[in-house]
Amino acid sequence: MSARLQHRIAVVTGAARGIGRSIAERLAAEGARVACLDIRADLLEPAVGEMRKGGLDAHAYLVDVGKRDEVHAAMQRIEADLGDPVSILVNNALWVRYQAIEDIDEATLDRIFAVGLKGYIWPTQAAAVQMKRHGSGAVINISSQAALVAFEKAIGYCSLKAAVGGFTRAAAMDLGPHGIRVNAIAPGMIETPASLGKFDQASLLARARVIPSRRMGQPSEIASVVAFLASDEASYINGAMLTADGGATIAGT
Repeated sequence: MSARLQHRIAVVTGAARGIGRSIAERLAAEGARVACLDIRADLLEPAVGEMRKGGLDAHAYLVDVGKRDEVHAAMQRIEADLGDPVSILVNNALWVRYQAIEDIDEATLDRIFAVGLKGYIWPTQAAAVQMKRHGSGAVINISSQAALVAFEKAIGYCSLKAAVGGFTRAAAMDLGPHGIRVNAIAPGMIETPASLGKFDQASLLARARVIPSRRMGQPSEIASVVAFLASDEASYINGAMLTADGGATIAGT
């Protein structure tokens, strides 16, 4: 593994499992000191403990990313604890419940957007304060194929991930003059505990068969794209959404 992120301070939200954990591990393996944010202490503390046992520089912070004051306080603690300003932020936290439009309720919709949109805006706002001080930074937002194509009974999820795309472009306009790049990744079907729990094996195989790459993706493959976007190799990429879906979007699946 390269050390292209050596000495950088990275923050990953929703880092306790799935894609978020894989991202945290990859950034740390590339030399970053990683602050892992999550609301689930029962998942976060063991995950960070395993990372540290493996020699990775990872640190746990219990944070509800939907709460502005809590996020800003956490970002200040991270800078104080790790000794440098944040230079990489990965917004990955998610709370979702799949419902058709006639079934979705206010409490569900409020929580989906509190975690998945406010929970991207507040960390970006707080991290940008630190990034501006040293004139550079990279923000990577995890969107979804659902930002580009529609799925049944996913009103909240599709709306949320489309909003993440809009937020990414607007934030890139605001922060680009300060040397801060803001990009998004749109994963397709990725093998995580959440996706494997949502579909039975037959459904997963049927979905994989219509993806041009003929398989689901792995969390590590999304982490690789994040590491690239966080690095200087992506220095002229700003306001983009990169699909990482095995070709599912172009196939309309």
